[in-house]
Amino acid sequence: MQFKTIPLAQRQDIFLKLVTLQDARTKGIRDCKKSIIEEFQIDDATLEKITEEGMDRNWPPLSDEDQADQNFESLEESSKDSQINPDETSNNLES
Repeated sequence: MQFKTIPLAQRQDIFLKLVTLQDARTKGIRDCKKSIIEEFQIDDATLEKITEEGMDRNWPPLSDEDQADQNFESLEESSKDSQINPDETSNNLES
């Protein structure tokens, strides 16, 4: 199947499955790519184009990781804001 004929949703699915398979680390990168190529009946060049597009456009699961990072950073910031400064507490008690 040629890159241009693969619908966007299917390209995103291919990318998601490739990244998920690679992240599982049950196979090497070469074997992961071979599995995806066989499953979707595409050639190596098409998979490379899909991989580049997915990385450039930050498709899931990459966007999921970015969202998780943003949530964590936001949580850290709010945690810092809500921490009690012992000096401020003792000053308030003295007044």
